[in-house]
Amino acid sequence: GQQMFGCHERPASIGVTGAIELVEISGPEVTLALKGAFWHRRGTVLGRAAMWLNARIPEIVEVVVADMDELQDFEEIRDEFGEVMMRVDKRSPDFNGDRETMEYQGLDPDMRGPFP
Repeated sequence: GQQMFGCHERPASIGVTGAIELVEISGPEVTLALKGAFWHRRGTVLGRAAMWLNARIPEIVEVVVADMDELQDFEEIRDEFGEVMMRVDKRSPDFNGDRETMEYQGLDPDMRGPFP
C-alpha cells in the first residue's frame, strides 16, 4: 500500500471520507481533529499523522486529539438508563471484505490498508 494524505478519488469512491484538521500548535504540542470515516483504526491514523508531522518538524514532542472520543472507532448509542442500545461503526465501509477477512485471520488490517 501507499500512504495517502489529502482527498483522493479512489478512497473517496469507497466511502473513505476521513480528514485530519489542525486545531492548535502550542509550543512543541500539536492538537489535531479526526473527522469523517477512515478505513484504518483512528488511533493508527493519529499515529501516522504524528510520524508524518515529526519527520517534517522534529521539534514536535507530542501530537494529540482535541477530544479523546475522536479515537473511538465505534460510537455507543445509549438509552436513558445508560444501557448500550447499539454500536455505530465510525470506520469507512469494508468495500471488498479485506478488513473483515484479515481480522478473522488474526492479521492487523492497519498494516496493509484497503488497497493491496
